[in-house]
Amino acid sequence: MYSHHSSLMRSSVLLLLMVCAFGILAGTGVCAEEQDRIPTKISIALDPATPQAGQEFYITGTLISTTGEPLGNKWIVLESTAAGATPGKFQYLKVTRTERDGSFSFFRPSASPPEDLKVRFKGLYPYAASESDVVSAKK
Repeated sequence: MYSHHSSLMRSSVLLLLMVCAFGILAGTGVCAEEQDRIPTKISIALDPATPQAGQEFYITGTLISTTGEPLGNKWIVLESTAAGATPGKFQYLKVTRTERDGSFSFFRPSASPPEDLKVRFKGLYPYAASESDVVSAKK
C-alpha cells in the first residue's frame, strides 16, 4: 500500500511539473504561481518633458497594482537604447526602489546621449511583472 501511494505521489508531482514547464515554454503561464499574481502597472515620464542635448533630466513614474494600490519598496530597473536603435535592444542602466506611495525617479546627467528609455518591475510574489511604454530623450 505504501509503495502505491508513494508511486502515485511521484506521478502527480511529475505531472504538475510537466504542466508547469509546458505552460512556461508555451508562454501561457499555466503554473498556479503565475496565475495567482496580482497584475501591476508602471508609468514613465520625463522631467522636463522634452530634455534637449546637454540638459540633465529625471525619469519619474509610479508602480501600482491594477486595483490602484501603490507598491512601495519594490525594485525598478531603468533600461536604455540608443535613440532610434532596433527595438528590443534595451540594456540595463540603473536600479532604484519605489517610495511608500509607489513613486520612483532616476537622474540622467547632461552628458547622457539621445536615448530611448523604459522602466521595468521584474515582479515579486504576489505581484506580477510590468514594463512601461518607451519614451525618447534628447532627440
